[in-house]
Amino acid sequence: MGKIKGGGQNAARGFLLQDGSVAGSFVVANAANYKTITIGGVTLPRPNVNYFDLNNPTYTVRNINDYTLNSRIAIPSALTTTHAIYIQNQFKVGKLSALLSLRQEWFEDITGYETPTELSFENTALIPRIGLTYAVTSNINVYGTYLTGFQPQSNTVTLMPSTGSFFWATQSAAQFKPLESDLKELGAKGEFFNGQLQATLAVYEVTQRNILISANDPVQPDLLVQRGEDRSRGFEIDLVGYIAKNFQVYASYSYIDAVVINDANENLIGQRKENTPQNSANLWTRYNFPENSLLKDLGIGFGVQHQGSRVPWFTRDFEVPAFTVLDAALYYTPVRSNIQLALNVGNLLDETYWLGAQNYTRLFPAPPRNLILSATYKF
Repeated sequence: MGKIKGGGQNAARGFLLQDGSVAGSFVVANAANYKTITIGGVTLPRPNVNYFDLNNPTYTVRNINDYTLNSRIAIPSALTTTHAIYIQNQFKVGKLSALLSLRQEWFEDITGYETPTELSFENTALIPRIGLTYAVTSNINVYGTYLTGFQPQSNTVTLMPSTGSFFWATQSAAQFKPLESDLKELGAKGEFFNGQLQATLAVYEVTQRNILISANDPVQPDLLVQRGEDRSRGFEIDLVGYIAKNFQVYASYSYIDAVVINDANENLIGQRKENTPQNSANLWTRYNFPENSLLKDLGIGFGVQHQGSRVPWFTRDFEVPAFTVLDAALYYTPVRSNIQLALNVGNLLDETYWLGAQNYTRLFPAPPRNLILSATYKF
């Protein structure tokens, strides 16, 4: 993976300059009025990109010439390479099946690639994987899994918000200790009612070490520190299949006890891990009307999504509230036809809720009520 020379990004973040000038190019005649804007009777700072009002949205195509560009960022060239060899064996002894794997990886991250300031960071890792499955009966299996993970921090810049800024930096996130993890999981899978209903139950523990997080330093907002260890323990239950001939169901529930185990800030030890809801649940059902009824070509769907509260990534001063959302659908599938029309309604009650947050100024709103009309043809 590489970033070639010449890349860049223009940005229009934040608000107009306090002196009323626009990107330093000219001064507005009435600077005091130009720096603010009134929306819904409330006077707010005027941003470099116009507000989007969730309560009264407009969906006009934006013109970038209306933006006030306040930074131009060059993307430094870089090259990230990974090489690996592995050995793997899968075998079965009676009712026991096993998968054993061992992988050796070599990572190299070069920043300022093919420039006078080129820097190279190298990491190596030996990564084992073990999976065991035992057939208790013809329709019930139990399993155990052990996995380890290893990622140089340069590989996390597109996955973790804390390291995202290194995408634009001349330094490499690989200068920090690599992100290490391991997973231990035990579970059971079963098929019931002649295979019409499948169920899965799993309990697990995941640990992560050397996580790069914000130092929450107001003087140095970009300062990162490495946390010693986070641990997540929990269980999951999944059900999928038919509870009646025309009645399909998918249901899942997850409980996660995610806490900080080791941190330089002793006040954080035992506290909740960021961006992890403790409880999550989903339910989706679909009912197709019988072939001998007047509504034989129709089906209806109904679902519920729930997620518990979360701690934002970059601050612990507030929590992102829990939410519960209803969804629905209407299906039209003519008998002896290969086509299906579906009208899906997301966020049926038009709830306002948030999918996550980094801090007070970077929260991620979920979509309002929305409609999707789709057509599916089976060949």
